[in-house]
Amino acid sequence: CARMNCGFPFLRSRKGMQRVVYITDPEGNLGYFEECIKQSNGVYLEGGELQLRESWTLVFGGDVCDKAEGSLRIARMLASAKKRYSERVQIICGNRDFNKLRLRLELSDAAMASEPALPYGSPKNTISYAAFLANLTAEQVPPPPKGGCLPPADALMLPPAVYEALNTKPNRLRWTLDHTMGAQGEFERRRLELQVVTGQAKVDDGQVVDSFLESVAEGGALLELLRHGQLVVCIDETLFVHGGLITASYSKAGVKNAIDHPHTFAGAVVEEEGFEIALGFVPGLSERVEDVKAWADKLNKWFRQAVSDSVTQPCKEPNASIAQQYVTYGNWPSVVMGRHLNDKSQPVPMPRSVTTALLKSGFTRLVIGHTPHGNCPTVVPGHCQLIMADTSYSNMSAPDNRGDAASIVEIEGARATVIGKLEDRTPIAYTVYSGQDVMRAAPGENHVLVGAGDFGGWFVKAKLASKNAGGEDEYLLCSVEGFKYQYRRLTESQVRAEIKL
Repeated sequence: CARMNCGFPFLRSRKGMQRVVYITDPEGNLGYFEECIKQSNGVYLEGGELQLRESWTLVFGGDVCDKAEGSLRIARMLASAKKRYSERVQIICGNRDFNKLRLRLELSDAAMASEPALPYGSPKNTISYAAFLANLTAEQVPPPPKGGCLPPADALMLPPAVYEALNTKPNRLRWTLDHTMGAQGEFERRRLELQVVTGQAKVDDGQVVDSFLESVAEGGALLELLRHGQLVVCIDETLFVHGGLITASYSKAGVKNAIDHPHTFAGAVVEEEGFEIALGFVPGLSERVEDVKAWADKLNKWFRQAVSDSVTQPCKEPNASIAQQYVTYGNWPSVVMGRHLNDKSQPVPMPRSVTTALLKSGFTRLVIGHTPHGNCPTVVPGHCQLIMADTSYSNMSAPDNRGDAASIVEIEGARATVIGKLEDRTPIAYTVYSGQDVMRAAPGENHVLVGAGDFGGWFVKAKLASKNAGGEDEYLLCSVEGFKYQYRRLTESQVRAEIKL
């Protein structure tokens, strides 16, 4: 693309502020990742490598892998960029990234000699490894007689010789991905990616296993990202985390997830307005850290130590186990698994204590990924602005549930510009300001309608990039109820009339 203006024009806001491009949650979708890069003013592709334009910083929001055939290549692109640009590339680690460190232990020869336990945080309906293997044999059992039924997999009680024959590293990896990591089908997707990367027409099961293990071995791209990764990134007025600073009650997680493993969180719960607060919490510290920047520094140091403890031979406990618990559903106050939504998937205002702490430490905006929320980023106005940018469930009728939707966020100080396209490829472009810097916006630059309305009903999701035939701006309205999203397109005058502005 051209040297600049690959996407929506980016205007400078305040001297001394870093220019940041934020991309999050590709989850292995290389096409999505490359489309985000193409739309950005700050990054571009050249010779298959990710490049940064002068004076720009990339913040990657986490979740490199798991749901499409590009996980390995995205990890390598980011690892290469981090090596070349150092502090200008900031890597936030997501749950789908860190949980791959489990493979170092769980696919070891020693681990293969025994039946694996269900990992902490697994849904309580997760099938055991033995049941998974039994299901493999059940697929070969003749259909039951008319009116009869096959016995449940656990009841098949595999003979030791059959269990031993089926207990292979490829089968163990399939079970681990499909039933304990939320990465159903990733084994075969990695096979397809290796065919592309290596040029081989046939990739066997052993090569797939080796690829996963090599990615988290010394020199592996994913391990490099984890070693250089963080849980919190602070740049000027914006705080970045993968999931969020609040989450639904631990008791609700306990109903759904298995949490009866050693070293689970047993500290004092900090709850406000029906949500537990992750802000200020660092595993291993008995007291919460009040200053946000000091907290971010301590949490990042703990995470780096957790990565180191996880790759030491043998891994150091309990920190290695605690870290895996921190990045999965359970009862830890985690910025990785945070969720700024109610039980209807509708955005909620930030609790007063969280807003106060952020503002006191100089932050006017929180940017998160992790939880999909419609076909483009959602802006939640407030004293401290929230931008939710994971759009991985943009089009549930598409094979990858994402479709053609792709958006990035570019930030400089108090200004954030969203550039992208919806699932039907309609371009969107809008700018929103946080804090008191809204007064610095040029006429027509601060699109205040975005985020307006009722998050329990209809709210303004985005501004379309082009005006309609009558020369009037058009907006996308959204209504959310659980997994049901509805959209409408209205002109600015219609929006103002509907939400009474």
